[in-house]
Amino acid sequence: MLAGYITATTTDFVRVRISDNKIKLIYHKSYTNSDFPNFESVLSLYLRKTKGEINVACFGVAGPVIGNKVTATNIPWKVDGQAIKNKFSFNKVTIINDLVASSFGLFQLKEDDFFTINKGIKIINGNMGLIAAGTGLGEALIFYDGKKYCPYASEGGHVGFSPGNQLEVELWEYLYGEQEYVEAEDVISLSGLEKIYEFLLTTGQVPKAEWYKKVKDKSSKIIEMALAGEDEIAVKTLDIFIDCYASEAANLALKGITLGGIYLGGLIAPQIITALEKGRFMERFLKRGKMNVLLSKIPISLIIDDKTALLGAASIASDMSKR
Repeated sequence: MLAGYITATTTDFVRVRISDNKIKLIYHKSYTNSDFPNFESVLSLYLRKTKGEINVACFGVAGPVIGNKVTATNIPWKVDGQAIKNKFSFNKVTIINDLVASSFGLFQLKEDDFFTINKGIKIINGNMGLIAAGTGLGEALIFYDGKKYCPYASEGGHVGFSPGNQLEVELWEYLYGEQEYVEAEDVISLSGLEKIYEFLLTTGQVPKAEWYKKVKDKSSKIIEMALAGEDEIAVKTLDIFIDCYASEAANLALKGITLGGIYLGGLIAPQIITALEKGRFMERFLKRGKMNVLLSKIPISLIIDDKTALLGAASIASDMSKR
C-alpha cells in the first residue's frame, strides 16, 4: 500500500504496513514540488527509490477533488486517479482532499498528539471541524452517520474574508485595493502573515526593518520575531493573524455545530502554541454574541503530529486493500 500527501510546496510518500492491527508508515520520503514538472514524475522517482509492488494507493491533495481527479489549488499540477492507476499498474487509486486525509488521520492519533486550547464539553459522536493554516487555508467538517465518522471536504478557505474590527476593515480595504477580492486564505496563511505585516508597515508609514529586507522566509521570521517580542510590527501581525484565525474557526464551528470539537492543523499552529495558549485565540473565538455559550462548550485542540494527513491517507489505503 502507498499513501501520499501533496501540498503547495512539498509531496510526501510512505509505504503502509499493518502490524498488530496498527498502521505503520515506512520509507517516508519528502520532495520539493518545484523540482518536478508534474505529480507523475515525483511518484516515479519515489517508486524507483523504494522497490516493491504496490497494489493500492491513496493520495491527499490540496484542492477540490471531483471524480477522482484534482487540479491542485496552489501549484499547476493535475492529479488523475485513473491515469495514475493505468500508468503505474496499480489495482486501485483514490484521490482525496488534503483536509479529508487529515480528518481521517485524527482517528489514528494518540492523546499526547494534541495540545488543548479549550477543554470544553465534548459531545460523544458530535460533529467535528478541522481548520488548517499553512501555505493555504483548508477546512473540513466531520459528521457521525450513526456508525462511523465521515469527513467531507470544503473549500472554506476561499470564502470571503470577514473583518471583525476597524483595523481588519482597513486590512480588507488594503488587500482589496491590491487584488480586487479578499479570501480568508489571503489573511490566514503563511503569505497572509506577510500581507498583514506589509499592511501595518504601509498604514503606519514605518520603514522596513533590515531583517525583513534580508530574510528569504519572511513568514517564519515574522513568527520568530513576534514570539521573541523583538519587533513591534511582527507582534501586532501575529495578534491580527490569531484574531482572524480564531474568527474563521468560530465560523466553521457554527456552520457545522461542531460539539465534538474543533481541531487546528497545518504548518503554522504548532509554531505558535505559546501565543495560542495565552487566551487571545479563545477571546476572539467567543466573540459571537448570541452564540457565546454554545461556542464556549466546544473543545479546541491543536494537532502536533505532522504526519496526520499521511496517516489518514494510509488508513484509507488500508481500507481499500480489504475491499
